[in-house]
Amino acid sequence: MKLSALLVNYHSAELLAGAVASILAQDLPTAPEVIVVDNSESETEFAHLRSLLDARVTLIRNPANTGFAAACNTAFGHAAGDAILLLNPDARLQAGALSALAHGLDANPRAGAVGPLTFWDEAGSFMLPPSTFPSLANHLRRAIAHLHPRLRLRHSIAFRRRALALWTARDPVRVQALSGGHVLLRRSALERAGGLFDEDFFMYWEDSDLMQRLQRAGYKLYVLPDAHAVHHYDHHPGKDALMARGWPAYHARHIAGHWRAWLSARLERRAHPFWPQAPELAVQAGQPIRLEVPPELQSGWLLEVSPAADFVPAMGRLGTGACAEIPAECWQRFTGARYHIRLAAAAPRLRHARSWSWQG
Repeated sequence: MKLSALLVNYHSAELLAGAVASILAQDLPTAPEVIVVDNSESETEFAHLRSLLDARVTLIRNPANTGFAAACNTAFGHAAGDAILLLNPDARLQAGALSALAHGLDANPRAGAVGPLTFWDEAGSFMLPPSTFPSLANHLRRAIAHLHPRLRLRHSIAFRRRALALWTARDPVRVQALSGGHVLLRRSALERAGGLFDEDFFMYWEDSDLMQRLQRAGYKLYVLPDAHAVHHYDHHPGKDALMARGWPAYHARHIAGHWRAWLSARLERRAHPFWPQAPELAVQAGQPIRLEVPPELQSGWLLEVSPAADFVPAMGRLGTGACAEIPAECWQRFTGARYHIRLAAAAPRLRHARSWSWQG
């Protein structure tokens, strides 16, 4: 199986060079083809990026910032691989990850795409959540959950149960969606599903649209727990604004025009406030957040960190002992808004839960 890796740069040359290095360091019979498209609209950035990249990398300069989806399509047009890797500049493949992904994709002809188990930090203490899937049914479930705090708590526990199943899995886990930031795609599946990305999406939601199309074409999606990656995910209000800008195109394509979409919109207008705000944490830049674990949790706890008060989605750390810690490199990536922490027993049911919040 020939592999092609596609990456997009937008003023992130140093980060992207690290992502490319993690691809080229993979132990494979044949080195993957690596194609980078620069959307930065800067001669200086382009020259700097060229100086950082291995000579084997194909670097394409876009004269204008065409957006993430269009830039990926440009790279895809130059790719010769039977399998297509997408990797964000702030993501890194761990040793053996690409081999495990390629083997998993090759071994299952019905798999249209596979993704790694992804960590938030280099030490691998925090895991990223399962990708949320904005299908019509899930959109309606979320709207119903917001009608009352008890319903919203059930929705939160259901997501937590799904996350725990992924974080503790030993075998491939079938999922509803995979992140476009770290995924290996079958080229023939992409062609059958109508191509890589729809360029109506400038940035965000293009991967959700692709996952919809792959599944409608009859393919399945899997996370492979023996493949590991690190994604230094950050969150800030500007990211929320970009996602909101892209949402109407996704909504029009996959949700609007159905009575359940009308119902969910009516339900959202009746959304009930969530439970009272959690106690405020005093945080100090450069220092980890340390939480005292009560005795009833010390035999096994789950620590969740989220930009959402209902912890959908949330990063997670499994541990034991009297102290639960969030490294500074992690919590400082959440800026400009209020963020939330929950500590509870490491079990599907939410037992002995405690929560806090802090202002990013």
